[in-house]
Amino acid sequence: MPGPIFCSGERVELRTTEREDVDFIQRARTDPAIRTSLGFVRPYNHEQTEEFFENTISADNGDSNFLVCVDGEPIGEANLFRVERDHGEIAYWLDSDWQGEGYATEAVSLLLRYAFGTRGLHRVFARIGDFNDGSQGLVERLGFQREGRLRDHTFWRGGVPRYLRLRPAPRGVGRRFRVP
Repeated sequence: MPGPIFCSGERVELRTTEREDVDFIQRARTDPAIRTSLGFVRPYNHEQTEEFFENTISADNGDSNFLVCVDGEPIGEANLFRVERDHGEIAYWLDSDWQGEGYATEAVSLLLRYAFGTRGLHRVFARIGDFNDGSQGLVERLGFQREGRLRDHTFWRGGVPRYLRLRPAPRGVGRRFRVP
């Protein structure tokens, strides 16, 4: 069962990830529809997923890992990690049954509001495989712009990850994020 609500939008909530959520995370990390987009190339058994929970999700390292939930039920993850001074990276995924309904857009918007508003970051980026049109479209709708390609890196499907970045809008400029 996901932890308490950290922040919420109209339809989704970002909740803390608890030890009881390891089974949900393991299923997602082995689901071909999800793991392909995230670049995972090997299966994760329960023990390995628990180790990931302990060393990454539960670690006191400045990362913020959330379960994306609808009516208290987990449907995916939204994470802010590799935070250094004024910037950080995001990653997100939804269970395939929940994709295409706007839930990911709302969850990433909440994550960005947290990154810029609460954490005070000045830049956020995402690494997205060039084969992942849906995810590229999502972050571009939210104001990200393409910054580059990692030419020497490949996902297991052969795609090349792209960096997309976002800076917050100047103070006083609406709720939407804007890239200068």
